[in-house]
Order: sequence, then C-alpha cells, then structure tokens
Amino acid sequence: MTQTNRFWKFVFFMLFATIAVVSCILFFFKQSLNKEQTQILVSIAFDHPLYIASIFFLIIFVIFSGLEIIFLIYVKPLKKICTEAVMIYSSNPSHRLAVTGNQDIKKLSSVINDFADIFENLNKNITEQILIARKETEKERNLLAAIMAELPQGVIICNKSGRILLFNSLAKKLFTQDTHSNRAEYFIGLGRSIFHIIEKDLIAHAIKEIEERLSHDNKSVASYFITPIYTGRLVSIETIPVLDLDNQMTGFIITFQDVSDDIKRYENIDQALLSFKKILDENTLKKYHGMSNLILDTSIKKLPLTALVLIDFLSSIQKRLKLENGISINLLNIDHDTRILADTYSFTIVFVFLVVNLSELTLQKKFDLKISTINGEILFDIKWQGNTASSVLIENMTAKKIRGLPCFGYVLKLNRAEFEIISKKDKTCSHVRIKAKTQIKSSRIKENRPAVITASRPEFYDFNLFDLKDENLDLLELNLKDIIYTVFDTETTGLSPEGGDEIISIGAVRIVNKRIAYQDIFEEFIDPKRDIPIESYKIHGINYEMLKGKPDIENILPIFKNYTRDTVLLGHNIAFDMKMLKMKEKTTHIKFSNPVLDTLLLSAILHPIHEQHDMENIAKRLGVNIIGRHTALGDAIATAEIFLKLLPILNSNGILTLKDAVKASKKTYYARLKY
Repeated sequence: MTQTNRFWKFVFFMLFATIAVVSCILFFFKQSLNKEQTQILVSIAFDHPLYIASIFFLIIFVIFSGLEIIFLIYVKPLKKICTEAVMIYSSNPSHRLAVTGNQDIKKLSSVINDFADIFENLNKNITEQILIARKETEKERNLLAAIMAELPQGVIICNKSGRILLFNSLAKKLFTQDTHSNRAEYFIGLGRSIFHIIEKDLIAHAIKEIEERLSHDNKSVASYFITPIYTGRLVSIETIPVLDLDNQMTGFIITFQDVSDDIKRYENIDQALLSFKKILDENTLKKYHGMSNLILDTSIKKLPLTALVLIDFLSSIQKRLKLENGISINLLNIDHDTRILADTYSFTIVFVFLVVNLSELTLQKKFDLKISTINGEILFDIKWQGNTASSVLIENMTAKKIRGLPCFGYVLKLNRAEFEIISKKDKTCSHVRIKAKTQIKSSRIKENRPAVITASRPEFYDFNLFDLKDENLDLLELNLKDIIYTVFDTETTGLSPEGGDEIISIGAVRIVNKRIAYQDIFEEFIDPKRDIPIESYKIHGINYEMLKGKPDIENILPIFKNYTRDTVLLGHNIAFDMKMLKMKEKTTHIKFSNPVLDTLLLSAILHPIHEQHDMENIAKRLGVNIIGRHTALGDAIATAEIFLKLLPILNSNGILTLKDAVKASKKTYYARLKY
C-alpha cells in the first residue's frame, strides 16, 4: 500500500463520515416538516431532478478538486521531501531535492538542500582526513598484500564454517590451472566454501585433530595431509588454526604446495635405478641397494606426518571397505592408546587399495587384520582363508598408481612404511604385512606450527575477515548485511520466455560482506541455436555470429548453478530472468531454488512517491554510474551497486532481514507482474 493510497483512503473515510452526518441532519429535518411542506419538497425534486443532480455532482467535483489541489501542493511534496531526504543522508549525499509545491514547501526544500550541501562537504572533508590518516598504514597494508600475493605457497584463510575469507594469487592459480570450460564450477572466491575444492572429510579430520591438540594445551597444533585435486595435481596441505584470545578457534589457514613434480622426479629416478640394476653383477648389487636407497631418500618429498589414533584410523577403513566394497575386516589385538605416524588420506587409500586388490585376486570377502608392536614399529598383518594369491601379481600390484596418487610402494615410503609378502609357498601366499612407525620423535617429522592469535596483529592489519556468519543459519532470518548475494542478469533473443526466446548471455557478480567481489565474476555467452531479431540486436548488440560455437544452455546452467550455490539471487526485474531459467528446467534438469530479491521491488518499497523504477532512474536517484548498460555483466554490476545504496535505506525503514525484504516486496504493485 503506497502513501498516496493511504491519503485517498483517509479522504474517502472522511467523505463517508460527512455524508453520514449530512444524512442524519436531513433525516431530522424531514421529521420536523409537516405533510404540506414535505409534499412541496418532493414535487420540486420530481419536477427538477436534473438541477438537483447537477448541484450534487458539482459539490462532489469541487470537493475532490480541492482535495486534489491540497494533495498536489501540500501532501505529495512533503512525502517526496521525506523520501528524498532519507536518500541524501543514507546513500547519495550528492542528491538534491527538486520539489514543486507552495512557497513554504519550496522554502523547506531549499533549506534541506542547503543542509545537504553542508552534509556533503562534511562527508568529503571527513573522507579526506581519513585518507590522509590512513596514508601511512596503507603502505604497510599494500606491502602485506604484495607479500601474500607472491608467497611461494598457496594460502587460503577460512572462517570456522569453511567460508573463504582471503586467498593469494598462487592459490587461485593452483586451483584454476588446466581448467577446461566444463570444469569452471570449481570457483575460488571470497565467501565461497572451501569444501567445493577440497574434500570436506579431509578438512574435518584436520580440524578434529587440531581441536584434540588444543584440548591438551599443545602449542604445535597444525595438521597436514596430502591429496589430489580436480586439476590432476597432487598437493601437500597444512592446516593452521586461527584462535581468539580465549583460545577458541575462529577460523583456519590452509597452505598448499604442489608436490606433483617431486613425485614425477622420484618415479623417473626410480625407473632409472631399476634399469641400471639390470646391468650390475652380484658383487656390486649390495652396494647398489645402499646407494639407490640413499638417492631415493634424497629425492623423496619429506611429507610431514601426523599422529593418528590407531583404533579410529582402522575403524574408518573397516567401515569404508564394508560400505563401498562389501568386504569385512576382522580387527584383532588393537591397543586403544596406540598412535601411528602417517598421512591420513594417502595411508587410508593404501590400505583400501591393498585389501580391494587382494579381494579381487582371491575372490575373498573376509580378512583378518592383526596388529602388533615391535621396536617402535606397528605390524599390520593381513590374513585370509581359502584361495591364495599369486606372489608375482601382488608384487606387480605395488607398482600401480592409486587415485591420482603415485604408486603403492611410493605412498608407503612417503608414510615411512614398508610392504612384505609373508608365508610364500609355491609362489603364492595368504598373508601380507605393512610395517609403519609408531608415534616417536624423529628428525624427519616436521614440527607442527603453533596457532595464529588474531588479536596479536597490529590494528592496521585487521581486515575484518572473520565477520561472516555461519552458513548453517536460516537465510530468511539473516540480516541483509550478512548475506552473500549472486547478482545476475541475462540477455535474450527477445522478451517472450514462453514464445521460444532463448538466453544468449549470463553475467553475474557476488556481494560478500557488503562489498562487490569483482575478482569473482561469471560471464558466459551461449549459443541459442536460432536467429537473433534485429530489435533485440539493437538493444544488446549481440548477433548470432558472436555466439556461434559457444556452449549451449545445457552446458552453462549446471556451471551457473554451482556459482550461485548457498547465495541469495539478486537482480533488477528478476522475475523475467527467473522465468527464462525456469523454462529450461525440463531440458537441463537444473532448478534454481535460491531465495530471490529484486531491486525494482525494493525501490518501489522505499520510494513509492516516484513513478519510475527502471534501472536508469533508480541509478540516477542513488548516484550510481552505469557502465556497460545492456550487457549482462554490466547490468549485474550496476544492480549490485544499486542494492548496496538501497541497503542502508532498507535498514532505516525497519527492513533488516531477508524475511522482512521478501515480505515487503510482495506488497508492491510490481510484484503482481507475471511473465
């Protein structure tokens, strides 16, 4: 309900009350007349009905004309002044009132504009003083940013729920190299979840390990693991907690190091040594073994190992084999206090790989795993009944690569472990063993780093990186300032979604922590498989030759769906864009169920006195400069800037949460428009 409607509701109410009062007076007046007087009045009414009706309608016309003049000269200007004054101090200090009305209204507008000049000048002066005061600290900030960007390791900082708060250029390069267009769903950007690019179970295990060490007041709390990533590279990852002054974890830092080349180098050296071994005689073989081990130890990547609780480690392997492969493992002689030094991910994969291959060779689904400890080593003895396995085939198995990791033997060596075939008989066996290290001090084990304390940094390095809220909270109840938005726009072949028009371009940008993340954009052109009408070409300047050979909508929408994950969709007149996406649900099987906000509706809520709510007029009112109008990305960025200008005005009007904004949007006239 607009303020104009409220005024006229009041007018009709007063008119109804006036008619009721006049009717009562006429009724009592009629009661006081005698029969002759009543007959005279009735005869006059019947003899001259046209005159009486004319007088009645003339009175109504005069009343309404007077009220309209009062509304236009006094009421509407005052309401416009209120609306635009809020705009000045909330979003656009450069905006000035241009209100028509009586002399008093004009004087009031002039006074407000004078105050707006003072307010704008004060804002400029304060901004200049702040810039001067920060000039020196900006140097340190830029230096820190430059160092972060050029660190020899990839760095990503996340809050406790896994949202990315900061990353350097090497991390972005590591996760985007060799990325084909159809793998563009692996986005790395502010506010995104780290679990989209690294398995959640790995990080969850690292955090659990860190929390366990923190509970024992251990200062060396960092956790390590090695894992392949979707680009095909193998990375060594270190997880370091970020703690507050109460020793509570508020986030974590992940550092990455690409070890793929180290592994390739090791494999090349290993192959060269094996080739060299073939030409040696028996006298030099003993020297060869010692020298080859020394060379391989020098070339191997020194993987920092972590202490794993043996019972937890083996139980997870037991469950995994049962669920994924239907293989039962009977655990024997496990000491609940024993810990093993290993890399969680790779050592787990080694065990699973070994048991699965033994099952395939022997057709057995049940194995015994007995654990014993001798001289600082843990022996994992795997035995089975029934069919034996060929020793040659088992030895050949150790040269196989495992899920992007290097070969079986190399992964064991990384984990300071060895493999043996026990009880050989007629070149077959039913007993194999893995030897690993227990948790003892070793010069080869890298010392874990201590946690990072946020309050220990100088204030000018405080980038407010940990302000983002937990992603598990209900989006509708979140404050509008705390939500991550995907602001998007589409360009199409026409304006009829149900008439066969197609999307030819999607552009999007994200708003994170009340800032536009310009480094995290989405822009794709799409082959519509049809001609583009000249009327549409005149608007967006895209012709079919520019789109020929581009991916079709079936390939782009799944990628865009991943880009928008866990965000609120935001657009201008977004009902049209959502209708275009909905029309593709049947063919792509992609459904966008994100909450939606529309800057057109938000503007109509906040500025009901204005009749124009197109992007150009809203931008002009709010002081937003539109660049790249009628390009999908340009319109998306302009919409994002408009929304950030509307945000403080929404808050000042009591619209604080997403639920408030959605509820208010539904009450506007524009919300009734359907496509």
